[in-house]
Amino acid sequence: MAINSTQAHDCATDLTTNDDAAILAAWERISEARAVYDKLPDIPGLPIGDYTPAEQEQWDIIDAAEALIKDAVATTPEATEIQLWTSLSHSVTGWDDERAARERNLEFFLADGCQLDWNERFIIAAIRSLRAMQEGGAA
Repeated sequence: MAINSTQAHDCATDLTTNDDAAILAAWERISEARAVYDKLPDIPGLPIGDYTPAEQEQWDIIDAAEALIKDAVATTPEATEIQLWTSLSHSVTGWDDERAARERNLEFFLADGCQLDWNERFIIAAIRSLRAMQEGGAA
């Protein structure tokens, strides 16, 4: 019996074409965990980089969801866009930029005065292109 398969890239663990639902669900888990995290009370005197058990629980959810997004192979513009937003959220350094990435707010990053590094500008350009593909024309 012949087996038909597609060779995965050298860095890939699996090659699949059905990961979009998983990517969308992972993004939703990230959004929900971050909303919970943002509502947790600040603990005075907690060293920077240390988390309470409640905070760590949310970061564990986020980390697992981001790993899934990273490992998945997107097949639609929306799922690919989520992969790019996830990357951008790790690249930007300002709180407003990070929040805008989590909200998938393209207009924020296209606004005059938005300061981005070159690599971030390419991520935004790719997101703009993906949105144009979904809308059937140039952005």
